[in-house]
Amino acid sequence: MATLILRDTYLALEEKIKSMDKLRTETSLKIKEAASHGDLKENYEYKSAKEEMSFVIYRKQLLLSHAPFRFIEYGEIETDQVEFGNKVTIREEGKNKAEDYYLLGPIELEFDLYPMIVTYHTPFGQAIIGKKINEDFILEIKGKETKFTITAIEKITATTPKCSK
Repeated sequence: MATLILRDTYLALEEKIKSMDKLRTETSLKIKEAASHGDLKENYEYKSAKEEMSFVIYRKQLLLSHAPFRFIEYGEIETDQVEFGNKVTIREEGKNKAEDYYLLGPIELEFDLYPMIVTYHTPFGQAIIGKKINEDFILEIKGKETKFTITAIEKITATTPKCSK
């Protein structure tokens, strides 16, 4: 099954992968340089570069593990009910203030592009998909049933403010 992803996020993913490929090349050169210094058992620079390389490879594999992708264009996003690409305002029963959640996918979460991301395949994400404004849903949290109400549904747009992290 394809992973849903905003077109802009995919472009960011491509840039991140290019950056990781560059870092991998640079790290390979560090490994080669450190290895030329001799005894590898006592060579901190060599060990550090090898660890860095392992991290770069792992991180790239993790990002690519979400492939294949299904691109969602901003124009495809609707607001009559909760779906991928929505900013959803939800009020928890017993609380006065509602909170905004962004229903997106694992790549947007990895890049920390929006505050309060809920991925569409989590229990919370599954519970809100298809809900309409003023519709309630209940989730079990820490063994207790908690009631929530959808108070607003908006379309995420390319101009939606991103996190500054």
